[in-house]
Amino acid sequence: MTMARPATLQDVADLSGVSRGTASRALTGGGRVSAETRARVMAVAERLNYTTNSGARNLRRARAGSIGLWLPRGLHFMEYYMNFAFGVAESVRDRELTVSLISGDFPAARAHSLHVDGFVMADVDGQDPLARAILETGRPIVASELVPPGMPQPTATVAADHATATRLVLDRLRRGGATSIAILTPEIDQTWVTGVDRTAVEWSAESGIDVTFVRLEGVPEATALHDTVCDLFETAPGIDAIVCVPEGLGVGVLSALRELGHTVPDEIQVVSYVDSPTLPIVQPPISALDLRPREAGLRAGELLISIIEEGRTAPAVELFDLIYRERGSTR
Repeated sequence: MTMARPATLQDVADLSGVSRGTASRALTGGGRVSAETRARVMAVAERLNYTTNSGARNLRRARAGSIGLWLPRGLHFMEYYMNFAFGVAESVRDRELTVSLISGDFPAARAHSLHVDGFVMADVDGQDPLARAILETGRPIVASELVPPGMPQPTATVAADHATATRLVLDRLRRGGATSIAILTPEIDQTWVTGVDRTAVEWSAESGIDVTFVRLEGVPEATALHDTVCDLFETAPGIDAIVCVPEGLGVGVLSALRELGHTVPDEIQVVSYVDSPTLPIVQPPISALDLRPREAGLRAGELLISIIEEGRTAPAVELFDLIYRERGSTR
């Protein structure tokens, strides 16, 4: 069918044999529409070259047509956060929405002026003033990982089960013969980090196996990491397993252990708490936890969209499991 004017929503509805409202819901993905009806309406819209006027619709609904994505300041380069951002972007793929990345240096005092309908926030840092300001905007917010105590709470949270994952890693090391375990953790106020620490302390008390914590300021460069490993063995010479919590440390720790004459995993077992593409290809390949960042971002984005567009009442916390990938760095 050829039309002398641009097709309208009413044209799509008439040719599909449905009401204008049903056609709108079928095209936007909102409301209850059967799969058969949605497919028929989409086919007619494609045949008519119909495109929705998202700007006008957002104006009618007093919406921005965009969701904001906040990531921890200075950590955007990490593989985890890049994949998380891809997941959030994937959540809007079939909707007329955009994702706006909120710069870490955006003035906290202007958080209310951000032209977005809601926010996805990953790993909220309890010391970040912009994160606090965003949580105080009163807009729908879905956080990935729990927000630290004392901060305004989000609308909903998608969080990994770090307690179970931490116990799984430590139990695997114990079954591999570990008797003294070092855990390298970042000095940062994020609940997943404090949760790993707390669970490890509880596990140590229950198992009778020593756990030594090494606090790291940021992500150390190769020389600083080598010095950290050297200092560790001077203060705790009986260490026979290391858990690297910050992303990107596994390969550096492996290299430092080799330079110090230790063999992995015969003498020292190594586990990375965050998986990355480099860990399976080094020698030996490093065991790691897959934190499933892309899925976390996708789930957080979809949950936020459902809250904004459908008024869905979300559970306070939605948990998902992590995947442990056993490789050659553990026995």
